[in-house]
Amino acid sequence: MRCRTPHLSRSVLHTAVTGALLAVLAALAPAPPAAAAPATISRALFGLHQTGIASASWPDAEPGTVRLWDTGTRWADVEPSRGRFDWTALDHAVATARAHHASVLLVLGQTPRWASSRPSQISTNGLGAAAMPRSITYWREYVAAVAHRYRGRIAAYQVWNEPNVQTFFTGTPKQMVQLTQEAQRLVKHYDKRAIVSSPSFATRLRTNIPWMQQWLAAGGARYVDVVSLHLYPLPTSGPEGSMTLLAKARAALAKAKVSKPVWDTEINYGAGVGGAPARHFSSASGAAYVARTYLLSAANGVSRVYWYGWDTSGPLSISLSKGGEATVAGEAYRTVEDWMVGAKGYGCTRDRAGTYTCLLRYPGSWGKVVWNPGRAFGMRAPAGTVSVNALDGTWRSARRGSRVQVSGVPVMIRTTVR
Repeated sequence: MRCRTPHLSRSVLHTAVTGALLAVLAALAPAPPAAAAPATISRALFGLHQTGIASASWPDAEPGTVRLWDTGTRWADVEPSRGRFDWTALDHAVATARAHHASVLLVLGQTPRWASSRPSQISTNGLGAAAMPRSITYWREYVAAVAHRYRGRIAAYQVWNEPNVQTFFTGTPKQMVQLTQEAQRLVKHYDKRAIVSSPSFATRLRTNIPWMQQWLAAGGARYVDVVSLHLYPLPTSGPEGSMTLLAKARAALAKAKVSKPVWDTEINYGAGVGGAPARHFSSASGAAYVARTYLLSAANGVSRVYWYGWDTSGPLSISLSKGGEATVAGEAYRTVEDWMVGAKGYGCTRDRAGTYTCLLRYPGSWGKVVWNPGRAFGMRAPAGTVSVNALDGTWRSARRGSRVQVSGVPVMIRTTVR
């Protein structure tokens, strides 16, 4: 029998999949080894960008957190001239997120033209936006105003977007440390519980990590609670390639003796380099990349991952919605969130044939999520199997020896034993 579960709350979904089996699972499921201390996966792992959030637009999903970027809430939008603040868009965005029980991460940069030290310099976000402020006082006034107004409503602040990419920042690593230090001081003054994130460092080009290392060497990490990365790989690579970038960034952090939580505050795939066109993905590949991203990120200690984005399009190829409706990739986002949130993650392994297995622990059962990015093959379900769950939200009853098709698209085998 093959069933499809409608998009329901997480607790209802899990009950629908396993309700008829609860008595068996409770009787047979072993306790995890005493030495294992896996963390329960939080809804905060699942972040999103929603460009229309300031107009009360909300995704057909349940993100635990949203990042305000490309949402009409940059410094230039909030303070169009010195001392004159327009809170309209930011107020609406924060209210929308909070109404859906999602925490807010606000990107504080970039520089308005009136405050810019290079007001005629071309940048991605307008003239002068990538330059240092002409006076640090302007930055202090802006950060203080935001932190004071949104105390207790904005949970986290990110200092800047991709300062190690020249189209977003043309200052030096030391200057970015100065902006970071001032932001941290003022945010914590008004809201001691707020999280201060480092600028989000790009990682895919050869010049990116050395720039971050200079920021670390200048003491930047002293002023942040979290280090944020953007793990976009090159267009020919996928989620497994993102983990290679993560390892390189982590090596740089270790060399600088920095041990802080890591967030991936933008991720998608296929973006070209140097103006090259984006790589196209099939619907199945897009769904697979979404699921593999969250599974591998959690297994590698990344505590938040913000997909870019729910309602975005253009140079990033995997869109989670079209015309307001979830795409196949959007359905995969919802499904893998349902699989993961509330479960305990026991990590992922890769065998010699390139097959990945990620282990999730539920009350009374286990989920074994399996895929192989390089080949497709059939396998026999292991002992204790009760169902096979697909990324489109459907599931079928199964038992030991049932055939399971493995491919680049993750599939979850629900079992009563590890």
